[in-house]
Amino acid sequence: MKLFKFTIRNFKGIKELTMDVENISIIIGPNNCSKSTILQALNQFGSKELKLSKHLYHKHNMSEPISFHATFTDLTPEEIEMHGIRNSIHRDTSNFIVRAVYKEGVNVERASKTSGAETHDLEQEGWEGRLGGGVNGTHFLNVFPEIIYIPAVKDANDELKNNSAHMKTLFTLYKDVVAGLPEYQEAYEKTQLLQQRINEHNDEKIKYFEDEVKAFLNDVTSTDVKFKVNVSPLDDIVSTSVATNFNYNGLDTELSHQGNGVQRTFILSVFKGFRKYKRRFETENVENKRPLIVAFEEPELYLHPHLARVFKDTLYSLADDGFFQVIATSHSPNFVDLSKPNRTLAKVFINEDNEVGLNQVNSDVYGLPTNEKERLQALLRFNPYVNEVFFADRVILVEGDTEVIALKVLGEKLVNNGLLNPEDYHKTSVVNCNGKGTMYLLLNILNNFGIKYTVIHDYDITEHDRKGNRRSSSSLKATLTLNHKLERLAFARENNKYVLRHTFEAEMPPDYYRGSSKSFSAYEYLNTKELDELPIGLLNIVKASYGLAEIELDHRNEILILNYDWIEMNEALEEWTEPREEEFLIRLWNHEQEVAPV
Repeated sequence: MKLFKFTIRNFKGIKELTMDVENISIIIGPNNCSKSTILQALNQFGSKELKLSKHLYHKHNMSEPISFHATFTDLTPEEIEMHGIRNSIHRDTSNFIVRAVYKEGVNVERASKTSGAETHDLEQEGWEGRLGGGVNGTHFLNVFPEIIYIPAVKDANDELKNNSAHMKTLFTLYKDVVAGLPEYQEAYEKTQLLQQRINEHNDEKIKYFEDEVKAFLNDVTSTDVKFKVNVSPLDDIVSTSVATNFNYNGLDTELSHQGNGVQRTFILSVFKGFRKYKRRFETENVENKRPLIVAFEEPELYLHPHLARVFKDTLYSLADDGFFQVIATSHSPNFVDLSKPNRTLAKVFINEDNEVGLNQVNSDVYGLPTNEKERLQALLRFNPYVNEVFFADRVILVEGDTEVIALKVLGEKLVNNGLLNPEDYHKTSVVNCNGKGTMYLLLNILNNFGIKYTVIHDYDITEHDRKGNRRSSSSLKATLTLNHKLERLAFARENNKYVLRHTFEAEMPPDYYRGSSKSFSAYEYLNTKELDELPIGLLNIVKASYGLAEIELDHRNEILILNYDWIEMNEALEEWTEPREEEFLIRLWNHEQEVAPV
C-alpha cells in the first residue's frame, strides 16, 4: 500500500496542514517554517506513545487535540486481509483511512474510516474501524508503514548498536557462517577443553577471593559461590568482531571517522539492505511486508554537489522502483525533479496570520496535454536552474540568457545607486525559460503553486522575418495567440507582464553592437554604462520587474497592438480568434485562496 494523503492538526508549529504524498515528495520553504515538523509528525503517527507532551501542542493549546490522518491507496489483496486492516478499510473505495487523536490527559484514540466521504475530519460518523483491536488500536502499528526518520544531524553509530534489529540479523547471519566452518568446529572442541582445564585451576589468589565473597554472603544465605569461565566462542567471535570498515585508498577506517554525508547515506543504506533481506528471506513474517517510508531531512546536506546529484538519482530510482516512498525536506533546487511520474513538490510558507500554509505541484503538471508536459519536463530535467522558481521570494521569467544577464547587471547598478534594496536583489531569481513556448507552460505551475512572478518576453510582432522576408498573416496570428496566452496566464493571479519591442536588440540604441555572442555583447555594453546612459524603455522594464516602477507600465496587448499597422498585420487581426481560456489556463486554485507572500 502507498501513503496518498497526510493531514496534521495542532502539532508543534502547524495548526492544520494537508499534504498529498507521492513516491517522492520534496518539501521546500524558508527556515523555521515547520518543514521538519511534517517529517516528525509522520514519525510520531507510527509510534507507540499513548500520550504526547504538552510542549508538542500548537502554541501549547491543549484544548484542541493533536491529530494525524493518513489515506493509503493501492492495497493488495494480501494487505487487505492483514490483521489490523481487514474490516477497517473504506468500504466504497477499498482505501485505508486512519487517524490518531491525542487529547489532553487521555490515551491516544486510533480508528479508521469505513464509510462516508474520504475526508480527514475529527467527527465520529464513519470512523468505525477498530484496526484489529489491541490497546488503543495498537495492532494497527504492526501494519503501519515503518518510518525511517533521518534528521539533519544523526550519529550513524547509533544504528550499529548490538540491540538494533538489523545488527541482530547481521550477527545471526555471521553465526551461521562461522558455525559451518570446519576450522570453527575444531576450535570449538579445543575451546571446550580449554574451558574445562581453566575451571579445574588451583589458583590460590582466586580461591582467596571466592572465600572472602562466600564468608560475607553466608550471613544471608548458605549458597555456595564459585567463579567459572564460560567460553561462548561463537557469540564472542561475532559480537566482538563484526564491525563496519570503510576502505578508502587502501586504508581501513571506522564509521565514526567518515564525514556526516557518508554517515547519513550509510544509515539509509543499512535500512534498505535490511528491509530487502527481510522481504527476500523471511517472507512469512507479516511485519517484513510493511511499507517503508523514508523521512529524510535535507538529503543533500554534507555532500559534495556532484555526490549530492548522484545520491538524488539513487534515492529517486529506489522510490520509482516502488521499493519505498521518500518524503524529504530540501533547500537545493538540484534536488527537485518533476521529469517523471509519481513525484510531488510541496512549498511550506508562513501566511499573513503567522500560520503554516502549503502549496503543491506534482509531476502531472496540472493536467497539461502530453506533448506540452513532456516539453516542460525536459526543461526541468536538463535545466535545473529553472527549479529556482520554487525557492525564490521574487521570480522574473525571461526568454533567454541575454535577458538574464541584462536583468542581473542592471539590478546590480540599481543596488549600487541606492535605488534597490540589496536583500530584495539577492532574493530575486531571474530564470531563463528557453523561449515563450516553454514559458507559458511554466506559468500554469506557478499560478497553481501560488508563486508571485513577473514575466518579460519579446513581443515578436515584426514586418519581416530573420531572412528579410515579409511575415505571413498566419505566422503573425500564431504570435498573437502565444502573446495572448502569456498575458492571460500572468493576469489570472495578478502577476506582472512586460514586453520588449520585437526583441531585446530592438530596445538597444544605435551604438549597440551585437557580436557573435549575444549574451556577452549585452554584458559588455550594459556593464560600461551608467544608469542615465541606458535605454529608457529597457531600464523602466527592469525597474518595474524589481518593484521600482517610477511610472506604471501598461503593456497590455490591446494597447501595444495599436502600434502595428501594415497589410499582413491587419489581415491577421481580422482573422485571429481569441483561444478559449480553458484550453490553456488550468485553474485549480480558489478565488479566495491565499497566495504565498513574497
